[in-house]
Amino acid sequence: MAITADQIISFCESEWDAWKSDCSGFVKAVAKDIGVSLTGQANSIIDFLDSSAMWENLGADSQKAIKYASQGYFVIGGLKSTPNGHVVVVVKSPPQNYPVAYWGRLGGTGRKNATINWSWSHADLPNVHFYAVK
Repeated sequence: MAITADQIISFCESEWDAWKSDCSGFVKAVAKDIGVSLTGQANSIIDFLDSSAMWENLGADSQKAIKYASQGYFVIGGLKSTPNGHVVVVVKSPPQNYPVAYWGRLGGTGRKNATINWSWSHADLPNVHFYAVK
């Protein structure tokens, strides 16, 4: 059964309250709903996505991330950092500067259905990489 872009948003909505303070927990919960297995914290998730033949590395191309998410791909955005990186679930959105995503935030509250410029600093945004799986 193929997952649609609208179903990914529904999974994000259903998991957000429980995981709004944990970005990697949120991404793993949505992945599980979709039928994809992810483990570890943000940095290790990004390492896995970088090395997995199952995931397509979209690089730092936010327009490609928007296109893939709008076509029903499961798209994760991530940026490694010390001690903890950060990951988000990109969802369908109209063409614009930044993809729309859902995320939790360690030690705070993430956002839902918001553009990723609220998730990373302006200086970090060009370094965020995106990964997609159908």
